Amino acid sequence: MSKSKLDENKTMSKVEFNVILRNPVYPVIIISVDRLYSAFNINQLAENCLKSIPAEKSEIIKAIDSTGKEFWYSASRHTISPGFSFKKTTKKQIIEMYNKSQGVNKSDLEYSVKSLSNKRLDRIIIEICERLKAI
Repeated sequence: MSKSKLDENKTMSKVEFNVILRNPVYPVIIISVDRLYSAFNINQLAENCLKSIPAEKSEIIKAIDSTGKEFWYSASRHTISPGFSFKKTTKKQIIEMYNKSQGVNKSDLEYSVKSLSNKRLDRIIIEICERLKAI
């Protein structure tokens, strides 16, 4: 288990952020109810998980790493771990999730779903994370 300390603005002095079993492969897309976030390192992951809003009746915030594997962040325990469902998120699912997210209403920010067979999953996630960083 690895740990990282995070200074989150001035509202929380120190928060312990734990990773259980294994670290995600960066960059990571964090799925909040209100929007998507991207993280390129453990500090950004911790910061964005802390400000994310879980789905109704859930305390879990989902994240997808650059291999397409799902991670679950427990807000009450400040812990992220690999998800327990063994399915991998597809290129099309990731692109559709991004295109439907808040802030991507403009056509110049939408990610094209054409020629997906020519693009690697990790490249798509990297490009989407770069776009999320700009929103």
